[in-house]
Amino acid sequence: MSKQLYKSFFVAITIIFLFNGCISITKELPAQKTYSLTLEKKNSNISSKYYDKTIRIYEPKALSSINTKAILYSKNAVEQEEYALSKWSDKPSKMVQKLIAKHLTSQNKYKYITSSNIKVPTDYKLISELVEFKQIFTEHKSYADFSIRVYLINNNTQKVYFKSFTYNKLSNTNNAKGLVYGINNISNNFLLDLQNFIQKSLKKDTL
Repeated sequence: MSKQLYKSFFVAITIIFLFNGCISITKELPAQKTYSLTLEKKNSNISSKYYDKTIRIYEPKALSSINTKAILYSKNAVEQEEYALSKWSDKPSKMVQKLIAKHLTSQNKYKYITSSNIKVPTDYKLISELVEFKQIFTEHKSYADFSIRVYLINNNTQKVYFKSFTYNKLSNTNNAKGLVYGINNISNNFLLDLQNFIQKSLKKDTL
């Protein structure tokens, strides 16, 4: 075998080996997991009254740095990273909007709740700002961090009711699954607090 032929043969074998190695590595990678927020059955400690009012739920505003399908975590106050093999099923703002609408509808305490883009006149609109939606690490522990500002606006009088909701929950595990469980639990606690906030606001508005 000539020196040139031997060299070409060696290069070909190397390429085949590397190519097969890449395929093997790809096959061994675990599948990416997709998570979503789900509605839990929780009882509020404050009784609710029926109001013959309609409310439009708008998608929360959020910075693009947190409003992503990537599941985020932070180990310091400046930088944030994302879990490689886990993601949300939708943007956090969309998931929160759907969860709010679904929860308030299930309460049967209002004439109707809508989150549709179809412009239907409503008595109130619920506008919000999603501030935090990630996992924070401190030494050997991690916490689910969720913060949102809510504005309930009377479309007739333009009167505004405001409340800021902030939650921080210790994660069961220091990984994406631990964050998802914590954020989901926090989100459902927020729904109960939001229901109480809306009820108190409507009560003031009808006095």
